This record gives sequence, C-alpha cells and structure tokens, in this order.
Amino acid sequence: MQLRERNRGSTPMIGLTPLIDVVFILLIFFMLASSFLDWKGFEMSVSITDGKSTAQSDVRPITINVDANGGLSINSEAVSLSGLVPAIKRDHDGSPVRLRPVNGANLQHLIDVMDALGRGGVTDVEFVE
Repeated sequence: MQLRERNRGSTPMIGLTPLIDVVFILLIFFMLASSFLDWKGFEMSVSITDGKSTAQSDVRPITINVDANGGLSINSEAVSLSGLVPAIKRDHDGSPVRLRPVNGANLQHLIDVMDALGRGGVTDVEFVE
C-alpha cells in the first residue's frame, strides 16, 4: 500500500479577504465614533441648591424663571431670550443669577438660557428648585 503526501509542493493559502473586511469595519466604526469638530466651551460655575440657603453677600441675586413654553421672567418681569443678558447687564450687573424651572420646564430651554448667559459673560449661575 502506497501512501501519498498531500499538497507536496504547495503551502497553505491564507485568505486576505476576511482580514480586509475586518479592517474596513474597524475603519468605519472609528470614523463614525470620532468627532472632528472643534468644540469651544465657556467657563461657568454652576451650583445646585434647594433654594432655602441664604447668600452672605450684599448683592441680591436675580431669579430667572423658565416655564414649560420657554418663557422667561427676571424677578417676575417677562423678558425674551435675546433680551435676557442686556436686561441683566443693565439692571443687575454683578448680581448672582438663580435659574429656576417652573411648571415642568423643558431641559433644552434651561440649556438655551445657560448658553445665552455664558455667551453674555454671566458666570455666577445656580439652579434652584
């Protein structure tokens, strides 16, 4: 009985197609997971209080109420988002700002107000319930 050797002169072939598929999948994953935009933030000190603590300062804080429809009021006076920072600078410059959501305010409205305050140079902001 004669036994023959299989594949006497050939070496086993490794397929590159699966390797290339994996590399392309990883490339697509990292391209989608990466952010190529240069986000610029602003410094803002934010603290959350229960509204019962009192400040030890001579300056009275400003209370900005944000309602569910995005309406704003500074110390019970209605104001628009575009007029918020000029009103604070005109009437209450240097006062700490208290941001109060009322009547189920939307989180996006609060973020819009904080963004407008940050762009306007107001950095002393705290949330109250």
